[in-house]
Amino acid sequence: MTFETRQAYSEVYTVLQNMPVEYVEKIPKKILKLFETEKLDNYEVNINKSNPIDKNYLSKNAMVLIAILNYQYWCPNKKVKNDLYMQYLSNNEKYEKDIQEKYNTDNLFKNKRNEQIKEETQELVECKERSFIQRILDKLKSIFKIK
Repeated sequence: MTFETRQAYSEVYTVLQNMPVEYVEKIPKKILKLFETEKLDNYEVNINKSNPIDKNYLSKNAMVLIAILNYQYWCPNKKVKNDLYMQYLSNNEKYEKDIQEKYNTDNLFKNKRNEQIKEETQELVECKERSFIQRILDKLKSIFKIK
């Protein structure tokens, strides 16, 4: 199990300790035991009880686990559960669309091509050829190691 997963388990376990008992009782004992046994023992979770859960700077993995618990065990009826499912589906579609736009191969190559053209135009520098006398002086300087 990864460090991030165990860290998320610690955060979820701490959140559950601060929740009303009726919510914690809805979660199967097996899952509660998993959070308790697999959490990081030396990881201190700072939760401000006066702030909403989304303002407590929990890890993304912990927020996902809490969302799963909410969907699976705390939704009061099928309508709320269905609405929540539709919201999750919508969020996932937005995320996939953003990823698709960000990593679209056409856009990747367009951006690279534009960057290469910019670099090429910036690299064009006029070089003046040194005169015969200047080359002789440079050669003498290199022989005598004069800078």
